[in-house]
Order: sequence, then C-alpha cells, then structure tokens
Amino acid sequence: MEKTDINQLIKKYSKNSLTAPKVYLSSFDTPVGKVAAAADDEFVYMITFVDSKNIEKKIQTISDEILCQFLNKKNRILQELEDELRLYFEGNCKKFSIPIKTIGSEFQKAVWNKLLELPYGSTQTYGDLAKSLGRSSSHARAIGAACGANAHLIVVPCHRLVATGTKGGFSSGIDRKEWLLQHEQKHTK
Repeated sequence: MEKTDINQLIKKYSKNSLTAPKVYLSSFDTPVGKVAAAADDEFVYMITFVDSKNIEKKIQTISDEILCQFLNKKNRILQELEDELRLYFEGNCKKFSIPIKTIGSEFQKAVWNKLLELPYGSTQTYGDLAKSLGRSSSHARAIGAACGANAHLIVVPCHRLVATGTKGGFSSGIDRKEWLLQHEQKHTK
C-alpha cells in the first residue's frame, strides 16, 4: 500500500472533532516489508504490514473504539517501537517492552495473551494453544481466527503458531511467517 493510501485511510477514519484523542500513524521499512503502526501517547494499537489485506479493518477498529483523529506522523511511542523492531530484526530483541493495547473479544485477548508467553524461537500448534486455554484441540480454527485478528504482528507473535505438519496461515503471507521463524531460529543459538 502506498503512503497516499495510508493518507486516504487516515482521512476516511479520523473523527473531525477538536476533542477527539490523537492517534499517530507511521510506517517504516523492515527486512520483510513496510510496517504501519498506530499509537497514542501511551499505547501501540496496531503493528501490521502495509500490504496486509486487513489493514483498513484494523484502522477502522481503532477509529470505532477510540473515536480518534489520526495524524500521519511519528510520536515517542512509535519511535520506541521502531527502535525495538530494529533490534528484533538485528537479532537483539527477544521480548518487546513497548506497551500495547488490544481491541477484541475476551477470547481473542486470551489467545493474544497466551501468544505473548511463547518463547522467542519456539513454535506451538494451534491445538496445543487451545488446550493451554482449557479448550479442546478442536478449537484450533478459533485460535487461527484470533491470530488473523491480531493487530500487533511480531510483538504478539502469532507467527509462532503452526498447524500440525505445516506452517499454518499468516495474515501477512506465509513467506513472511517462514522468514520470521527462520530469523528467530538463527538468533536463538
């Protein structure tokens, strides 16, 4: 997605009120593509690839939840996120400290919290994560759907969830998922 498209999304989903809270939206390059992130002065609400098929839905969700005005610029939190992601891609950040705020159902939040517990360089199956939530492995599809709704890619490491016998899906492409898993394996040693 080009920068002009991000500007169009900002225009489309910003609330035009002087009292609307401000959420900053910025993009930056990574070794696996351009990332877009949104944050206010306290939390990161979204980290996704700009070519992700659901970037507009993620921006709309933030707009609907916070009733905010988007600004196409970087604030302190987004700079800290960019610094942590740079360290991650250098192999020097194994766990993120940036404060995030999730927007979703209680089930989705439970899945995302479990994902935050997955160690760097490891993988777990969708079914095993379901079991760790006290559900049967037949809930694997629901786990996958929650991963697809994850607005904090890489930081909430849904790329570490795999299907039995395959890599499984990834909302930003299976090639990226494989790259991230290989990257973490390389830097685990």
